[in-house]
Amino acid sequence: MDASPGLSVRRRDQQRDDTRRDLAFAAFELAVRHGLGHVRVPDIAAAVGVATRTFNNYFASKEEAIVWPAARHAIGVADQLRARPAGEPLGESLVTAVTNLYGPSAGQELPPDWLRQFRSLVAAEPSLHGEYLKAAAAAQAALGDALAERIGGGRSGAFKAHVLAGMVTGAERAAVLHWMRHQDGTLLATVRSAVRQAVSGLEDEAR
Repeated sequence: MDASPGLSVRRRDQQRDDTRRDLAFAAFELAVRHGLGHVRVPDIAAAVGVATRTFNNYFASKEEAIVWPAARHAIGVADQLRARPAGEPLGESLVTAVTNLYGPSAGQELPPDWLRQFRSLVAAEPSLHGEYLKAAAAAQAALGDALAERIGGGRSGAFKAHVLAGMVTGAERAAVLHWMRHQDGTLLATVRSAVRQAVSGLEDEAR
């Protein structure tokens, strides 16, 4: 008996996700090993065993491929927020939405030491830095949209939501950078502390 159409679609989606992930990690590993300037798109495709045109179907550049895992991770905050209970205090929802991405089960699909090497690579390669900033901006916008759905209030609510998204994502980035420099405590605890600081005013507003 043939698989249901829905199951076939899910399998195709999973295959596409697997290919995209494999290409992203191959691009990253080659850039770490040889330097970004020495990596060509055909090299990345060959490392995964696909044609160059397949790479081009997924990514516009090697820089976009390398940044993709970080971009997907960041976009996940908006999805996490939408999954929180509607009656939960907004500040607590935001803290949980962000820190869920740093718990024991989070990031298990990433190679060991990926975060440290990724940050070092972005710092060393201006073109990667630009691509990373684009991904961070997209993630911030996605969180702002999710917050606007939660807050309501029309245009003024949307403005508040996007300002708050900027505060939260900025706090998260600052926490990660601080932890990478000082290795003080755990990354999860550092991120939680930073985001709590960013949303502390929400609790005062609720009173």
